[in-house]
Amino acid sequence: MIEYRLLQKGEFQQAFDLADKVFRKEGHVSMGKAFPQVFSSALNQSYGAFIDEKLVSFIGLVPSVLHIEGAELQAFSIGAVCTEPDYRKRGLANTLLQIIFEHVNKSGASVLFISGDLPIYMKQGCTYYGKMNQYKIHPNDLQIDEDYTVRELQPYDWFQLRKLSQNRSIRYEQSIYEIALLNEAAGFASIFKMNHKVLVAEENQELKAFLVFGMPYQEKENIDSRVIEWGGDPLAIRGLLAEAIKYGLNSLLVNIPAFETALIQQLDSLEKVQEPYPGTVKIMNLDLLLKQLRSYFEGKLEILDEDEDHKKLIFKQTSIVINNQELEELILKGNKRFVPYLDSFFPVPFPFPQGLNYV
Repeated sequence: MIEYRLLQKGEFQQAFDLADKVFRKEGHVSMGKAFPQVFSSALNQSYGAFIDEKLVSFIGLVPSVLHIEGAELQAFSIGAVCTEPDYRKRGLANTLLQIIFEHVNKSGASVLFISGDLPIYMKQGCTYYGKMNQYKIHPNDLQIDEDYTVRELQPYDWFQLRKLSQNRSIRYEQSIYEIALLNEAAGFASIFKMNHKVLVAEENQELKAFLVFGMPYQEKENIDSRVIEWGGDPLAIRGLLAEAIKYGLNSLLVNIPAFETALIQQLDSLEKVQEPYPGTVKIMNLDLLLKQLRSYFEGKLEILDEDEDHKKLIFKQTSIVINNQELEELILKGNKRFVPYLDSFFPVPFPFPQGLNYV
């Protein structure tokens, strides 16, 4: 008999072992170390399928609060979705996913983020979202701005780094401890067998920007690295990117969300590719999402119920009526079919998902 339920405190080692068996190869750190929130008995969010007390399928679930220009969204992310090879194609993960949907709906979260785009997710209404510019920086592509002193993060920098983090209008909510914990865990970077390096730009003993990027477990030349997270003055961030490439890197991949227009302007000289965000998202409750986004839309747009399947968008002394599916597409992807005025705040600027809070 298969039992579907939340993991209990003593069962997380089974989850570590199963996830490592499915996702990790020689040289990788354990998933349990790289993703402490996914395998957290304190959060008590992750679900498993058990047969005779043996964990045979697992889905990690992590709650988070997103800040979007004054609005607070309650969200979840799932990760480390894995099933023992001998138990695959039995619908175990799909059943767990339905249980998680119920959990998310009970919690008051409005959106669910998924790091992948497998058919199991797409069939459940998950879709691509967001817009970003992707840059691949090579040595000498950027000049270092000498107005700032660039150095590595020190233990006395946490208050200032937190301030820079919180000053971002689009961000995950992060405490000092959470920033430190997730920086040490290096979840996304661990996929590429990398730890984090953190650089800061300083002026008159005040931090102006920070940059988190990946460095391999074993140092070697000609490394292709990735930027994980950043914050602060765009000009200073540009200087940090120029400094990071000097750490023996062959290239530095950086994905900048389309809403970060000031930073994009600083990188205007570089070639870029425009892409949707990596991963997918599912709007769990459209009305709840609109309620949580009310502060974001204030003064720009009013959204009212037209009937059960349609919404009326009121703006600039005009209005349009669209169905709920069209509104979800507008929120997640933007849409040129409607009035150009809406392009100024659609798609809704969700935080980039492959930062410190990657699940």
